[in-house]
Amino acid sequence: MSNNQQTSMNRRRALEVLGVMSLSPAVMAAEPAFPSKTIRYILPFSAGSSTDILSRVVTQQLSTQLNQAVIVENKPGAGGIIGSQQIIHANPDGYTIGLVSLATVAMVPATLKELPYDSVRDFAPLSALVSVDMALIAGPRAQGKTLPEFVEWAKKRTEPVFLGTLGAGTSGHFAGFLFGQAAKIKFEPVHFKTLSDLLQAMVTGQIDVMTVVPSQVASFMKDGKLRGLATNGPTRLAAFPEVPTFKEVGYPDMQFMNWIGVAAPAKTPPEVLDKLSAEFIKAAKVPAVRAKLEEAGFRVIANTREEFAASIRKDVVVWRDMVKATGFTV
Repeated sequence: MSNNQQTSMNRRRALEVLGVMSLSPAVMAAEPAFPSKTIRYILPFSAGSSTDILSRVVTQQLSTQLNQAVIVENKPGAGGIIGSQQIIHANPDGYTIGLVSLATVAMVPATLKELPYDSVRDFAPLSALVSVDMALIAGPRAQGKTLPEFVEWAKKRTEPVFLGTLGAGTSGHFAGFLFGQAAKIKFEPVHFKTLSDLLQAMVTGQIDVMTVVPSQVASFMKDGKLRGLATNGPTRLAAFPEVPTFKEVGYPDMQFMNWIGVAAPAKTPPEVLDKLSAEFIKAAKVPAVRAKLEEAGFRVIANTREEFAASIRKDVVVWRDMVKATGFTV
């Protein structure tokens, strides 16, 4: 190779290097760091629900940490299926995420022959933020101040004992069914789309009992319009020390962890998932946020996305087997 040819080749290489260097800032500018715009947070349940309270407390903190708006969109219906579909069908770029729960990924799927999503395949778990205890709540028509007294009354009735729920296959529906089996009471389920409709039916005596997060009905319990019979947690709730656990009154099998978390659509880039997971965990552990969540009756978990994914895989199997064993249908 002649000296002229070598010089020409060196010049071309130098120009190529300069070209790459000049393009690098442009490429970087075209791909701003995540997140660079508003994040949609899909909530598959109604406004005013316990999941609504949780979502707004946590996303407000998340907005502060990310310096980006995180907008909660309530998409209730079909026991959480409608909102869950919107999460999994969103563009997997991290700008649409949403709430998932034991009910929407394990309970409801176990009760349906055809479900429009696969809980393990279609969601990218971020974190199980909290667990929440549920309470069997009695209305004015139901008799008995204690759980044993209520069971005695219910067994003597010739008319149906109506169980109000927020949707077929939800945790409230399933918990009521499991208690009915344990106490040998046949509940007639009545499903409502919103918590306000359910509460209206309760206080007016149209239905007898419901299984809900007790903080949702705290004011009604304080006024004596509704009364708590038992909770499914491991210990009594500090906010409701007068309400015993199911285990205390002879129903140990009614204890289970009802977790609530957040997820993104499957195929969301791992680096985006890592970012969102870390920020959600950080948000839930902020002392002021934790205090608000505990005041609302939640127990903070805030686990990693790997731990959450393992929990989902386990619960899908556990509740599928439980549905088969109990004969629960919707």
